[in-house]
Amino acid sequence: MAEQKTSGLYRWGVLGIIMLGTFMAILDSSIVNVALPHMMAAFGVTRDKIEWVTTGFLLASASAMPLVGWMTTRMGYKTLYLGSLFVFTVASGLCALSWSFESLVFARVIQAFGAGAIQPVGMAIVAELFEPRERGKALGVWGTGIMVAPALGPTLGGYLTDTFSWRSIFSVNLPIGAVTLIAGLIIMGRIYAKERNRKLDVWGYIFLTMALVAGLTALSNGQDKGWNSDYIRICTAFTVVGFIMFLGIESGIAHPLLDLKLFLQRNYSLSMVLTVFRSIGLFGSIFLFPIFLQNEMGFTTVQAGLRMMPGAIAVGATMPIAGRLADRYPPAILTVIGCVLTGVSLIYFGNLDPLSGLGMIVLPQIIRGMGLAMLMAPLLTAAINSVPNSEIPMASSFLNISQNVGGAMGIALLNNFVTNQIQRHSVRIGSLLPAQSEAFNRFARDTSQIVVRHAPGIFVTPETKAAFAAVQAIMKKGAVMGFENGFVYAGIIMLCAVPLCLFLKSYPHHRRNNAPAKAAG
Repeated sequence: MAEQKTSGLYRWGVLGIIMLGTFMAILDSSIVNVALPHMMAAFGVTRDKIEWVTTGFLLASASAMPLVGWMTTRMGYKTLYLGSLFVFTVASGLCALSWSFESLVFARVIQAFGAGAIQPVGMAIVAELFEPRERGKALGVWGTGIMVAPALGPTLGGYLTDTFSWRSIFSVNLPIGAVTLIAGLIIMGRIYAKERNRKLDVWGYIFLTMALVAGLTALSNGQDKGWNSDYIRICTAFTVVGFIMFLGIESGIAHPLLDLKLFLQRNYSLSMVLTVFRSIGLFGSIFLFPIFLQNEMGFTTVQAGLRMMPGAIAVGATMPIAGRLADRYPPAILTVIGCVLTGVSLIYFGNLDPLSGLGMIVLPQIIRGMGLAMLMAPLLTAAINSVPNSEIPMASSFLNISQNVGGAMGIALLNNFVTNQIQRHSVRIGSLLPAQSEAFNRFARDTSQIVVRHAPGIFVTPETKAAFAAVQAIMKKGAVMGFENGFVYAGIIMLCAVPLCLFLKSYPHHRRNNAPAKAAG
């Protein structure tokens, strides 16, 4: 490091800049979803095409992350972080000004390259500025942006789109990005990586990118294309071949993209696996919950988002506390508490129904938010503290890759599970009420109070209206039961991570920090 200030005010000022940039980058991956129908109407494209606005961002972001470790040795932390933020901000402006569907997708890909580098290099800067004994506190504050952004994205996106237009979800990044860039240029000093001018592992990057792009494409499109389709089989084949070739290259090269010796560090390898579990609990539930609120409970996008705010507030309030605890107590204890709280809250969500009150909606979210915070801060701290300082940029890159892959896995896994459960329950309920039975007729008469909007010539008799209402009610009940099963399934997955948490080892500063308390006891 050629120049590095070490005062507390400087470090926390830099941390604020890093957190704001990270928050923007992650927010943009979720804020877009609610505006996709408006984009479809603006450019006259189909649902299959508009998905590239999100899929392109996901794939480009994943492609940028593995390069962060190498780029820090060439450019330094400050230049890379602010350069990535500049690319992200300018590309956001291009998205807002896009004149065609193709220009929008192109701008989103450029935006994703900036976003993909912001998160891992931000983590590396935090680890570089703070000593191991206080990294938990710092990473807890920084991680607030990671945890809160996905929950706020749909709410903010819905509000901006309804109030202004879909272009505003991109243009809102411009003033925030400009202020963050100016603050970074003024406040941040030059921070260099321990190792300089490392040679790029070109073939390792090519094969890893091939595996990531093919794997994430399969996870994103498996439900639509069919998990047994040739499309998904080809993607899976590319994923397996790319991953095997990547591991083979990394094991025999002098300057690998990923030093496989990192996985000899128990806490780092366990943190990678547990990050996947955490991402399933975070992204899987964030994916299911707003759909349930809107489709099954009838809330608008903004109303659903407001009901998700308590979870975001709980995460934001707990993350700094969890970070402080991570500096003081062994990660095994904290992560077990986090897994149990998150798992129990998701299982509790399995009691939701369309008539659930506000308390039933809010309480599990608060518990889940506290659990995710108690899980994330100790995991990040344990992972970063287990690797040499010179390997932190590389380690942070692959931690973030595991988070993205885990999130995609969680969404795909739970989406597939819930879809199958909805079908199973609908068929089972339907089999109990055969269409010609007296039970079905009674059920149809009871549900015929529902107002059915119809085109002229359709449902022209009271009997057909009643039958249609009955079928709709059966499908509704099947959907509710499918979502309930999905929440419970996600909770069980989180609880399965508890045994792995117990293998995380503590560090000397944990024992030192706890020594007075033990002596007093």
